[in-house]
Amino acid sequence: MKILVCYGIFWLSVLCPASGQVQGQEQSRTLVDPFEMRVAGVQLRDQSIVDGVASLSQSTDIAFSIEFPLGTTIAAAAPAVKVVTATVPSGTVREVLDRLCGLDSSFTWVRFRNAANLLPRSVADDPTYVLNRKIDLLVLDGVPSAQAAVVEMVGQLPGPREQIAIMQSGAALNFARPWTVQFKNITVREFLDEIAREFGPTYGWQFGGAADFRVMTFHERLAAKGMREGQKSEN
Repeated sequence: MKILVCYGIFWLSVLCPASGQVQGQEQSRTLVDPFEMRVAGVQLRDQSIVDGVASLSQSTDIAFSIEFPLGTTIAAAAPAVKVVTATVPSGTVREVLDRLCGLDSSFTWVRFRNAANLLPRSVADDPTYVLNRKIDLLVLDGVPSAQAAVVEMVGQLPGPREQIAIMQSGAALNFARPWTVQFKNITVREFLDEIAREFGPTYGWQFGGAADFRVMTFHERLAAKGMREGQKSEN
């Protein structure tokens, strides 16, 4: 396992339908809002709502990312994540996310394009929280990897110096081709969503640690077991 620490000013003879009919069907599918698609209910048994979100990640084509509450110091245990036993009924993705957050009011969720981010409610409106901080113009020129993209971002983020460590396990976080792009008026959270999207439509990330040492990693789909590594559960 490799951990990269970034410092800076934050871090796929028969009869065929007519082509026009096929195009119309494809456009119709494209226009369906993935957050309004209906999904099965979620059963939690002494689990956190993060496990419920992981279930949605495995059954939909939406990208899900999680921000855990930050501890005071990395030397101490991470803040507890509440566990519950409950049945969340079926509904749209949006409805199921709302119901999950209703089970643990310490979390809320926000949408960015086709990505859903679960985050602590306590920091949702805090402009000083690192992932809420904003960059007026972010310019990337041929960056080869997620690590390089984060380094470039932290170097262009104005204001107080910040820190993020990128934990890498398995394959390198290299882009299919060097990434050249510009973003205007983008938050750190939204930029992390954009990095994940560059890998694929169901890629997301996890963010946690402590105020003095923040750690993040990227995933293709959210898995319940890995999400709570290093996180304490609260009964």
